[in-house]
Amino acid sequence: MSKELHKEYFQQQNAHNLDENPSSRKGSANQNICLSLESDMDCRLMINGQDQGQLDKNISRMFFLPAGSHLINAQTCDGLIEDEWVQALKNEDISFFIRMAEEHGQAQSVFLEQRDELKGPIGIECWTITEIQQAAIAAAKEAGTTHIFRDGPDAPEMVVIPRGSFRMGEVSNKHKVTIAHSFAVSRYPVTVAEWRQFVASGGCSYSPADNGWPGDNLPVTNVNFVHAQAYVRWLSTKTGKNYRLLSEAEWEYACRAGSATEYYWGDELGKNNCNCQDSKSEWSCRRASPVGSFSPNKFGLHDMLGNVWEWVEDAWHDTYNGAPTDGSAWLSDGAVSTLGNQEWRVLRGGSWMIDPRDARCAVRFMCDQLNRNAYTGIRVARTLS
Repeated sequence: MSKELHKEYFQQQNAHNLDENPSSRKGSANQNICLSLESDMDCRLMINGQDQGQLDKNISRMFFLPAGSHLINAQTCDGLIEDEWVQALKNEDISFFIRMAEEHGQAQSVFLEQRDELKGPIGIECWTITEIQQAAIAAAKEAGTTHIFRDGPDAPEMVVIPRGSFRMGEVSNKHKVTIAHSFAVSRYPVTVAEWRQFVASGGCSYSPADNGWPGDNLPVTNVNFVHAQAYVRWLSTKTGKNYRLLSEAEWEYACRAGSATEYYWGDELGKNNCNCQDSKSEWSCRRASPVGSFSPNKFGLHDMLGNVWEWVEDAWHDTYNGAPTDGSAWLSDGAVSTLGNQEWRVLRGGSWMIDPRDARCAVRFMCDQLNRNAYTGIRVARTLS
């Protein structure tokens, strides 16, 4: 059960049972039990999913609850440390002391070190284009392949991406991610022709609408997250290799290619660098462009920004708090859509019709995994080891 559903369950089971007034115990057939809470730090408190405000340091507060299990959540005011547990109440009053100060001190030291480290370039952001290319060639050699390769005529052309560290996220809120293993990424978004091979082989019966745009070298559109997963499973079966979607961290690492700017070519949109609103391309706000119509990034990847949104593996989370820092996908405790009770997923990269502010390296978008449209496609990854 996800944390959100866990809290919702306790909130429903214990609605209206919370009371800080001792007088509520009098004259009740089912007498409430006193839970006394105290902490060694100021913290925010929730009981059964209900906000109880601040619990001040070394000042106890009493709550009168019915017998049973209650979900208690305490979080330091700066959000660095969170403690959550299920408190069972039986037939006697209980006092509980929440100890967070020591762990908070350690976390704060780490936070300050990381903040100082993130003030300047790190890892691959310090490499020259020559060093990036040499690292990619070395990673390919280590994996027993070439820098650019294809696993058969029906598979996309792939580019090897070397492992390394970078600063992920918006300028005002970056965090360090270390990509632990080299991997490969398709050089372009999956094309109409490549999807047609998928259908022709019997891997799928779904032929997406072409939006009235002729051409085999266009990115396939009108594919949802479920279609994307079916495609990578087919590729894996056909080639005997581990194809998959990129994690969100891998996507941004691959998109930035060592850059720390808003777009991988600089801080300004410029002219004819991609296909999005105001990009001055012949396709802007009209339709998707043929893949490879613009200059690649330093990794040799095309269309990472603009053209079509790309599905990644991760479930949607509002922030990066708690996200993996090793480049792996964040799959647990994602937000759930009310449409079919499906987890929201993440789209990256922007599209041919999107505002340029939403076609930047750091921008992320939440989307129901069953949604499909004329501005969403896919790009694939392959595990190398």
